[in-house]
Parts: sequence; structure tokens; C-alpha cells
Amino acid sequence: MSRIRIIITIIVVVLTTLLTGCTGKEPNEIAYVVALGIDSTDDDNYKITIQYANTTQISGGASESGGKAGSEIVDNVTIEAPNIYAGVGLANNIVSKSFSMSHAKLIVFSKEIAEKGVKDMIETLVRSEEIRPDVFIAVANTTANDYLTSVNPEMEVNPAQYYQLIYQKNQLVGIPDGQLREFFTGLYTDNYDSILPVAGVIDGSGGNSQNDDKGQSKDSQNEGSEGSSESLDSFESKSSNENEKEKDAEKNTSKYEYDIKNYVGGETTIEKKNKAEAIGAAVFEKDKMVGELGEVETEICKILKGDYTYSYLTYYNNDTPDIPITVKTTQQKKPKYKIDTDKKTVDIELYIESDLYSLPADYNVENKIEDFERNVANYTSSTCTEFINNFTKKYNSDILKLNEKVKYKFLTNNQYNWFKKNVDWSEYKFSVCTDFKVRRTGLIVRE
Repeated sequence: MSRIRIIITIIVVVLTTLLTGCTGKEPNEIAYVVALGIDSTDDDNYKITIQYANTTQISGGASESGGKAGSEIVDNVTIEAPNIYAGVGLANNIVSKSFSMSHAKLIVFSKEIAEKGVKDMIETLVRSEEIRPDVFIAVANTTANDYLTSVNPEMEVNPAQYYQLIYQKNQLVGIPDGQLREFFTGLYTDNYDSILPVAGVIDGSGGNSQNDDKGQSKDSQNEGSEGSSESLDSFESKSSNENEKEKDAEKNTSKYEYDIKNYVGGETTIEKKNKAEAIGAAVFEKDKMVGELGEVETEICKILKGDYTYSYLTYYNNDTPDIPITVKTTQQKKPKYKIDTDKKTVDIELYIESDLYSLPADYNVENKIEDFERNVANYTSSTCTEFINNFTKKYNSDILKLNEKVKYKFLTNNQYNWFKKNVDWSEYKFSVCTDFKVRRTGLIVRE
């Protein structure tokens, strides 16, 4: 009987030790990184910008009004180091808490870094047990530090959710999907090349895009109620100034997305406070950035890849040349590719459905719906054909994953690898055919 009691006592002691808390850090000892910015320096080091959540502001801290939004919910630390984790280690000596990158949602490379090549950085990121494979990657067309310090998510109290919503909006076809695992797979299998979102800073003529908001806020707090009102009016006036970069944005001249500007990050109209935006795409050949696509070109690319879900597209109309027609389009089926390696031709079939949303008053498109569908199909086909033929002549980049699509034609890996090494897609002739249908014309009853 005593032996049984001894065994039970041992079991209870062992189970008690298993029920104790973990030996890791407590949540209040951790600083959660939400974004990383990587810029180059003059001495072959990197300038690492670590953006982490300000948990005292998100949770409300001592404030009775609850959590805040905007630039106050994040803090930034910038350090110079030979690599990412060396920078994080040095930054740990600056703040009292320890950095954790398990909640990081965005990695931003400067354009200079991207043009030199990001293979070493990608290797570092995929080896980390903290960085998740679905983290987003983007290229800043200025510097990564400029982009992160200009982020001011007024509508969000969770900075990680802000980046999640911005870069996961697949319905916004002006930006591509840019997750780490997708980029890494293309890079190390050599089966395709990638495009990544372009992150930009909207630069208004009212002053420094990063400091205007913060500076005005401080002035408003230091002055009386009358002075505060004048300062606020001054801020609103500056914020409403036209974005200087928008004047240089190229306008699309084709009848697809008719009269729409082909924006790249930093070129759209200015908002009141948040001057950071993601629009357009950075084109990569292997691990090096070789060019940029504007918003309209990125839309076309996503449609050709089959990554498109839905959005509003604008088309030229013969009967109302001054007023285009806008339709809500969806891509219900993936594009169909027919690649002939002997004749060096690529035939692509697109399947697009739409609903009419915006058209001129008193214009009865229902009477000419077949003509409209045929015209829009021709506009889409000609624009896509011109885009891909020009793209393959300009870049040696397989962003449409043509190498993957032609893989089934080869019996052995050696044959396939030889083809990948020697193929020149600029020698191929591309042709796009579009099946475009209008499902709904709207709830208009005409007498």
C-alpha cells in the first residue's frame, strides 16, 4: 500500500511541474515588429528600419479614451548593420523590450537594393523560424525608411492589420500579390519570375510629406483654441494641395481602361494624413528588379496570370466617345494557354464576365449589347496582346509563368531544364482572344 502511495506522489509531482507556465518571455516584455525596411548605405552595410507596434497606444494605455490610431500606434527604430538580424540585435539595446518578428506583415526593400539583387536577403528571411512564409514583400521607389515613416493608418488601431488589408486586397488589381513563399519558389525553382508591389510616398507641394502632419499637430496643441483652429485650417490647406508627382503620371491611351492614368506608387492624389500607398509593380528577373509596371499594366498582367478576381474597368464607347462606360468585371475561369514551341506562338484565351455600372444618361446600351460586348472584347484582346509582346521584347522576365505552363511537353527534367535555359520568349508571337459577356445591365426600366 505504501508503494502505491509513493508512486501516486511521484506522478502528482511530475504532473504539477508540467502544469507550470512557459519559460519564455512574457507578452509585456516583447516588442512586436510589424514591418521591416531595408536600405543600402555607402559602406556596404544596410540601414534597417524596424517598425513595431506601440502597444500602450493600441490598448489605450493610461488613456480613458481607449486605443488610438494613426502614426501613434507604431514606433520606428533605424539602425545600421551588415544584415537584418544583426540590426535587430543592435536595436534590442535601444528599447527595453525584446523584438519579435513573428507578427511581421511586410518587408520593404529600397529600389536600389532591389536592383542590385535580394537573393541574400530572401535566403535570410526564409531560414528564420520567426518570419512567416506569407509575409508580404514590396519595393519602395524612394527609400524603405521614407515609406515606413510616412505610414499613418488613421482607420486602423492594429498596424499589422493595416498592412494585411493593404497588401492582401486582390480585388485591387493595381497591385500584385507579393508573398515571400511565392517569390522564393520562383527564385529557387527557376520556373518563373515575380512582380512585387511598389510602395511609394505621396509628395504634396505643401511641404515635407513625413513631418507636416506631426508638426501641425504639435503646433495645434501648444496654441489656444483660436490658434489651433488656424493651424488646422493651414494643415487642411496644405493637405489639399495637388500631388506634384501626379502631373508626371502617364495617361493610358488605349480603349481599355480608357482615360485612366497609369499610376505607380506615390503618384496618386494626396490624402489628408496617410501619405503612404502601394500601387503598381516592380518587375524582377531572378532576384534583380529590372523595371516597373503602372497600375493599368499591373491589371493586365494579373488578368493574363489568372490572379484577377474583380474590379471596375473603364472602356471607350463608340457612341459616346467623351463619356466612357464602367463595368464591374470578374474572371470566373483561369486563362487558357496554348504554346507551340515549334512555331513559337502563344495563344491565350481570357474569360471575363461583367455587370454595367456607369454609363451616359439616356444611352440605351441594351439595344446594342452585342456590339458593346464585341467591342470590349476586342479592346481587351488588343491591349493584352500589345502588352505581352512589348513586355517580352523589353524584359527577359517570365512573369506569366510560361516555363511552368510548357513543362508538360517534355518527357525528362533534362529536356525541360535545357529548354528553360535556352528559350527566348521575345522570339514568340503572342495572341490574346477574349470572351467577354455582360451578365446584368442594371435596374433601369425604359419606356
